[in-house]
Amino acid sequence: MAKQGITLPELKRALSSGPPALIYLVVGEEPFLRDAAVAEIQQHVLGPDVAGVAAFNMDVLYGADTDALDILRLCDTLPAFAERRLLIVRDAGALKARETERLLPYLNTPVETTCFVMTSEKVDGRIKFFQTLKSVGVTVDCSPLDPRSMGGWIREQATILALNADDGAIEALQHASGGALGVVRRELEKLAAYVMPKTDVTVADVEAVRGADTGGTVWDLLDALARKDRAAALRALGKVLEAGDPPLRLLGLLSSSWRQVWKVREQLGRRVPEAGLARAVGVPPFRVPGLVRQARAFSEGDMGRSFEAFREADSQLKSGGRGHERRAMERLVLALCGSAEKPTPSRSFAPVR
Repeated sequence: MAKQGITLPELKRALSSGPPALIYLVVGEEPFLRDAAVAEIQQHVLGPDVAGVAAFNMDVLYGADTDALDILRLCDTLPAFAERRLLIVRDAGALKARETERLLPYLNTPVETTCFVMTSEKVDGRIKFFQTLKSVGVTVDCSPLDPRSMGGWIREQATILALNADDGAIEALQHASGGALGVVRRELEKLAAYVMPKTDVTVADVEAVRGADTGGTVWDLLDALARKDRAAALRALGKVLEAGDPPLRLLGLLSSSWRQVWKVREQLGRRVPEAGLARAVGVPPFRVPGLVRQARAFSEGDMGRSFEAFREADSQLKSGGRGHERRAMERLVLALCGSAEKPTPSRSFAPVR
């Protein structure tokens, strides 16, 4: 795919040498790069949150759930105790065409105190709004990296984590990740903990932490469940169980992740800004975008059925023999993905607060 804008490194250099632009379009199929680009812009627009006012100067909207009136109202809002404020519209490609038409005039007369960021996996280049947006704003290209660029990116990320990964380890990570940068980053973070206090990383270390085949970690399972991808979730579950992960321990990890999603849903319902979610929920900031996406993908009814499925799986694992463990976990995965195969309802299983 031809380059359609500046890259993430070029964005970092531009932000380091001058003020942020008033309008950005962050677009491409690589979610890790999109999240990293938005985080970079946020850091330079809002700066270090010494006074604790960043949450007052940042708003996040979603294309499918917002309209031009809301966007323009927030663009016109003055910053509180700061020079600038930040408005992010995620999944901007889902904006209705009539709403983009109403936003067109703003692109030519943006508010000087607002940094307006639109981010999406893809946008329709035939729509006049997005054509104009690309011409007047800064477009950050977040397309998937080609194999050569990805090798350099992995080495750069390893260096950031104070790791010295040899060529074999770099190649193994690239192969096992399937090209997903978020997967590579998580594997590097696990490797940093695994080799500590050493810093050298080899192929053997990569295989010890992840296993030789992609799609076989708890993180892969969580990613598939968040997407409601039943086939990928069942494949990941099979590999996790074959690797010897105890089903009850796996159940605990999954239910803990779902409680975090529940808490994020609660905070979003209270209109807590995305910038304040990490502190409110008690998770690292880098986990917030993924949890928000999952919270928005699962309805309140989905969440209630999910916790009932956890309770049912817990009962089955504790009362059945080893031959029933895999089937119990498969039923759980299908229920979490929204399959028609649901566990039999029984007493309520509410999330632990």
